[in-house]
Amino acid sequence: MKSRMRSKILDNFGLKLLSVLFAFILWLTVMNISDRQITVEIDDIPVQQLNGAALEELDQVYDVAKGDTVDIIVKGRRSVVEDLDASDFIASADLSTMSITNTVQISVVPKSVGIRDEISISCVDNVMRLNLEEKVSLQYSVKVKTFGSTKDGYAVCSQQTSPNIVTIEGPKSAVEKVTEVVVRVDVSHLDKSTDTEGVILLYDAYGDQITNGKISTSQSTVKVHIDIYPTKEVPVIVNVKGVPKDGYKVSEVIYQPQTTLIAGEPEALDKINELVINDMYISGMDEDLETAVELKSYLPDNVYLADSSEEVVITVSLEELVRKQLNVKTSDITLLQKSTDKTYELELSDDFVIVVTGLDSAVTDIDIAKLAPKIYCKDLSIGNHSNVDIDLTQIEGLEYEIIGTATLSITSE
Repeated sequence: MKSRMRSKILDNFGLKLLSVLFAFILWLTVMNISDRQITVEIDDIPVQQLNGAALEELDQVYDVAKGDTVDIIVKGRRSVVEDLDASDFIASADLSTMSITNTVQISVVPKSVGIRDEISISCVDNVMRLNLEEKVSLQYSVKVKTFGSTKDGYAVCSQQTSPNIVTIEGPKSAVEKVTEVVVRVDVSHLDKSTDTEGVILLYDAYGDQITNGKISTSQSTVKVHIDIYPTKEVPVIVNVKGVPKDGYKVSEVIYQPQTTLIAGEPEALDKINELVINDMYISGMDEDLETAVELKSYLPDNVYLADSSEEVVITVSLEELVRKQLNVKTSDITLLQKSTDKTYELELSDDFVIVVTGLDSAVTDIDIAKLAPKIYCKDLSIGNHSNVDIDLTQIEGLEYEIIGTATLSITSE
């Protein structure tokens, strides 16, 4: 039995061996075809920056001009390479090895130790280029900016921060772009003073927030106290002082706003019924005065401006005086309080006129009828009264000058 089985195994042994060898070669060929060597490119692998403290010790800060990510070409068996992506690799640049041209070599290795001998890696560009800059520290005052609307009848009057100065450190060009250090506080629906804490925000000259990661502040938040007081609306009064140049007069005073909103403790508000601007001087002037003044400078201590209009714009118009000469007849003058037993006769000198001086708008329409000249006779005795007093109706803004003489003769009836 054993001899027969041995005979079957040895029969055509060469052919059987050849078949096995052929099958192995076929298997090897299929494996090489299906798991062949391939090459893939993997992009945008983040580059870790190592030993940056070596540059900071030299009071320098750096910024990556080129090479914050790296692209690589990976070669290896398809079964190993085809599923790899950027997260499977570690790219790094040792800043302590920076060359005199401010460049650092980038190295890339796979995270998995098991495939390091299975693949080859080459970088498309293995150089990181740095921009070096002087590191500076500058101090800035902290401003509080509120948003939202307080409860009706109340307003934000003052703000304080603790501390009120912070230090900003970073690249010189970046730090010098900072124009405001701000803390924003929501005051919606508040009707009393409050204490809170706010996050420090940096802004440039265009009002855009700066979020440069290379800039650091001495602290990230500050304590904030907000004073909120009741409000009161009061009229604004502008008093003009002084005398303009000879021949000129104030024709109009215009200003806006004519009312303003103030805020403060109730006992302080009770003492204020108007806001008076009393330092508008026009002495010796012959041209219009146009100016703007800050309303808060006319407020007493512990009273605050709560209006959005912080200035009052004032225009004082000056106009040259004009003169108008009115000829007068005896019939234009009325004799009042005459006695029935006396006779009255009025005589005017040849040069008798009334000269009216004032603004053109007031003088243009003036005439003798509006002046209504009159003489009161009650206290005049019999006889000739030379240069007798003539009474004229006073019209605001006008001045009168009587030239010539008026003689009133009174005789017994």
